[in-house]
Amino acid sequence: MIRSRMKKFKTFRIHFAVCIFTLAGFSPLLAAEVTDSLFARGNEYYLQRQYAMAEQCYTRILQLGFESADLYFNLGNSLYKQDKIAGAVLYYEKAWVLKPGDDDIKENLALANARIIDKIDAIPEFFLKRWVDRLRGLFAPDSWAVISIVLFMFSLTGFLLYFLGFQNSIRRLAFTTGIVLLCLSAISVTLMLTRIRSIVKHENAIIMSPTVNARSSPDEQSTNVFVLHEGTKVSITDSVQHWKEIRIANGNTGWIPRESLREI
Repeated sequence: MIRSRMKKFKTFRIHFAVCIFTLAGFSPLLAAEVTDSLFARGNEYYLQRQYAMAEQCYTRILQLGFESADLYFNLGNSLYKQDKIAGAVLYYEKAWVLKPGDDDIKENLALANARIIDKIDAIPEFFLKRWVDRLRGLFAPDSWAVISIVLFMFSLTGFLLYFLGFQNSIRRLAFTTGIVLLCLSAISVTLMLTRIRSIVKHENAIIMSPTVNARSSPDEQSTNVFVLHEGTKVSITDSVQHWKEIRIANGNTGWIPRESLREI
């Protein structure tokens, strides 16, 4: 069953939208009122089963420069209800990038993926990469930043106790603790940076054309290597003019027109 999240809308990049509204002569407070009103209206349309109207409200918020996992999630729901499966997959994936591990997003994404045509066996991921991805997705970038700062402050406290301590056992413990916390702080910074990179660098995309031929080179006259259908997730590996080189889950690569896909 497709779920719709009706909680209060929270923006992920509110500063960008506030800048737009400020330049246009609007106050940040008015910007928040407009987006909250649009989000509430979209939710009302969704509950009334007017899914196209709900889609318009959610899309308008995106056009104003706001984004959040909840917004993408509800937009994906409204598209799914209209049988726009490729669009639903796209926005569920966008929601997942911002909020990995969310059970509702995971469930609805699985339902949408079950309706796409292409069933591609994925190459198993190396277990360490899978663990790191799960760990990185536990928190948003700002949360990882706070964790790294807290760990760094505690590590400084440990080093301070090392220099001020009088007993060797306490000094050794304080120094060891300081080193461990400093390493954990560095790991947190790394996870924060890689988490940001996964959000801002569009490495994956969704096929939006009903059918597209992947070619051996960025040329209409080149050989067709495989066929993809709308809703399939691909990785972008290269770009040449209006062509994108993509890799599918089984490792095969090919070139498709840029307009055939939408980046996540």
